[in-house]
Amino acid sequence: MSLADSFTAGRFTVALEITPPKSSLPHILQRRARLLGNAPGAINVIQRPGRQSSLEAAIELHSAGIEPVWHLVTRGKSRTALDADLSAAQAAGIHNILCIRGDHDADTPDEITIRDACEAASAHAAAIVGATLNQYVPDRAAVLRNLLPKLRAGARYVQTQPVFDLESLRPAAEAVLEASPETRIVAMAMPLTSLEAANRIESRMGVALPPSVRDTLASGDADAPWAAFAETLGALAASPLIGGVALMTFEVDATPETAARMLAALHASGAIPAPATPP
Repeated sequence: MSLADSFTAGRFTVALEITPPKSSLPHILQRRARLLGNAPGAINVIQRPGRQSSLEAAIELHSAGIEPVWHLVTRGKSRTALDADLSAAQAAGIHNILCIRGDHDADTPDEITIRDACEAASAHAAAIVGATLNQYVPDRAAVLRNLLPKLRAGARYVQTQPVFDLESLRPAAEAVLEASPETRIVAMAMPLTSLEAANRIESRMGVALPPSVRDTLASGDADAPWAAFAETLGALAASPLIGGVALMTFEVDATPETAARMLAALHASGAIPAPATPP
């Protein structure tokens, strides 16, 4: 089922976020996209400096029969470049577009805003456009002032920063849905299996993780972080506030063991149906 069909049907959506290779290497790109087999309904392709562009990778995945989500980065992008990218996406059949600011350095005099990108992308035929939500920003009113123009410009869903505890997301999610009830909230989720990974995520996001996460990692029980991940997924899947999850891994190339653990957590949480038991 396509992302658009899933949203229309009100189904809980599961996506996987991946990093493309440094250049066009379809076998590596597809291996990463197929980490979880057919469990994800779509593959989010990150835009990173020094990597194959998200749009190019999205086009390659679409050609291979894998539904991608193009990360349209506005930082450093002019209106002319935006129009060219949207035309290329439309010609290639790319309809899922997440508009984000991006974190690389750039200096473009006529740089577009995320609102501009949402508006232009939503005019793209059959496009499902998303924007991002940082639930960790203390000034929730400022977050809404920044987000609502993007929703009015055509964004149909918002994707959060990584969630390790539903309660940390609840206030922001409730505020968004109160202001825009039709908006779908897709929560980013990732398993953390080491204190090193936790430290790096805290540094990247500039926030402190819930104490329970550190307690779990410090326990030395290798299964405990996965149980906590499944619990978080279960809380997200059961919440009427949340319309789906976008999964990411700490590793660029996750191992088969990580994939198996993530699939087990998805099944245990009810986010996707468990495989049928042979008679």
